[in-house]
Amino acid sequence: MGTTATTSAVLARRRSYHVGNVRSQLSSAASALLETEGASALSLRAIARRTGVALGTVYYHYADKHALLAGLAAEGFRDLAAALRTATEARGEGGGIRAAGMAYLSFVRARPALYGLMYEMRDVGRREEVEQAESAAFSEMVRAASEDLRPGAEPEAVRQVAQAIWACARGIAALALARGGAGRLDNETVRDAVQGLEILVSGP
Repeated sequence: MGTTATTSAVLARRRSYHVGNVRSQLSSAASALLETEGASALSLRAIARRTGVALGTVYYHYADKHALLAGLAAEGFRDLAAALRTATEARGEGGGIRAAGMAYLSFVRARPALYGLMYEMRDVGRREEVEQAESAAFSEMVRAASEDLRPGAEPEAVRQVAQAIWACARGIAALALARGGAGRLDNETVRDAVQGLEILVSGP
């Protein structure tokens, strides 16, 4: 009875997907597994079981586990870029640095396992797609920094400010994760860190 029910559920999932969005479904399933069970639980077979997609189809989209992890990391940086862009555009009375800084650290709090994987693949995996996705996310931080600097500021100066913010945010995130998870990034710590960055850029 249990086996029959399980088989029916798998078949139902297989009927529900469309060829055009299989990779998206695989990525979503992998991301969910990553956050709930950790990177060690990720495998192409686990993703196939979770989605009901044939294992051969999973291999069509991801050659191996390393490709799966790199794909997740790249997608994570794209999501981070979108979060920074949205925050900067909706900043209201606040500055670009404050909006983007808060968005960055909020991303870390919401998706700590994915964030850790993003930089593991960026620093160790050295996959071109991951580096390009991080570069696109960093461009959003450059845009945010430009909102707070005086008109006509040299592009290189804007980039350097953005790099300092990026490095600081990454350091805060790494420290929080090392101390036991992104939950250690409490609201007061985040607020103080972002305000400190604003003071560094604009002066007290």
